[in-house]
Amino acid sequence: MEKFDVVVVGAGLAGSAAAYAAAREGLQVVLAERGTQPGTKTVSGGLLYTHALGRMFPEFWRETPCPVERAIDRNVLSLLTPTRAASLDYFDAAYSQPPFNAFSVLRSRLDPWIAGKAEAAGAVPVYGIKIDNLVRESNRVVGIRAGDDEIRADVVILAEGSNAILSRGNPAKPGPDPHVVGVGVKQVLGLPPGEVERRFQLRGMAGTQYTTIGYPAGIEGGGFLYTNRETISVGLIFSMESLVRRGASMFEVLEEYKQHPLISRLLEGGSLLEYSGCFVEEGGWERLPPLVGDGYLVAGSAAGLFLNTGFTLRGMDFALESGRLAGESAVRAVRSKNPTAAGLASYRSALEDSFVLKELRAFRGYPRAFQNPRLYGAYPDIVTSLLHRAFFTDGSGRPHLRKLLSESYRGKASFLRLARDALQLSGTL
Repeated sequence: MEKFDVVVVGAGLAGSAAAYAAAREGLQVVLAERGTQPGTKTVSGGLLYTHALGRMFPEFWRETPCPVERAIDRNVLSLLTPTRAASLDYFDAAYSQPPFNAFSVLRSRLDPWIAGKAEAAGAVPVYGIKIDNLVRESNRVVGIRAGDDEIRADVVILAEGSNAILSRGNPAKPGPDPHVVGVGVKQVLGLPPGEVERRFQLRGMAGTQYTTIGYPAGIEGGGFLYTNRETISVGLIFSMESLVRRGASMFEVLEEYKQHPLISRLLEGGSLLEYSGCFVEEGGWERLPPLVGDGYLVAGSAAGLFLNTGFTLRGMDFALESGRLAGESAVRAVRSKNPTAAGLASYRSALEDSFVLKELRAFRGYPRAFQNPRLYGAYPDIVTSLLHRAFFTDGSGRPHLRKLLSESYRGKASFLRLARDALQLSGTL
């Protein structure tokens, strides 16, 4: 049995940020990871909003090796039907200039880089270790157990990712809900050198990302596509319930998605380099677990810190910020010799003051809003049907746009239903 100030479970973004924040203040820190190295079992769509990482490591994009891929300056949001796509295409040249807005990333590169920062600050890496249980004394967490070995600590930070095992043992944590548990599946496809720039009309380190909803039919969720330096990340995040209802496998649904006429032309000729899948906790504000207990903190995906606004998928910046704040709270508790829930309560307060819980609270109705099946069927059909008739001309005499609009949603959704759904998505309902 060994004794440390802090043990961090999980060397993902939240865990490594926590270990770095605690170790740089001189605490004795262990960073424990089940994978043989950080990033080996991590799944992410791949878009990192840079503000949280920049607070810890200013101008991180200048480092060698560079931990990020491309600065996303073009964002495309598309509604898909089997043969059509209606897109909002936004380009912003400022996004590909410092301090940037978001980078595409590959976690197999990013995670080891941040874990290396924690090691350089003094954290002790313990990789390839399966942690079986938390060690408790008088209902307080005092360490971790792996087989016959124990590592004791004043504070344990649980950053074990979305498939949280240890933190799920907390009886106060909500159990899995199939309505808000998502399934993510992703592939990384390789292209010849220079092909990513040519195909997506990119210059320098600039990049493009696509977010799509509406296809494959019958699946509640959306797709994503990000450009990396010489590869493309493509995948889906969808409701587990709708996947079971359809009776399809993740792989089958992803392959169907890749055959869509808009998507397939972007992927043509790509060679499969990676394939991965994971669970995504999408319950948001209303299903947050206890983040603080006697002797422990919960950060990142293990705490359900994920937000889908339709325009953005947010998880990595939430993980980095919550991990950093958890590490700083652990420092205060260790130095005050008060690793109880009361002594660690500053973590919850810091999260409340940060963008993490402010944004989760502001968008607290979105998990319910995105369970609306019309978002994935009727509305993509309404928009694409309207645009099809607006652009198509055959000389037969086209009705006025007002009539085209009314005809496009007739029989698919009432005006009252349209208004109610718009209010729900705006957060008014």
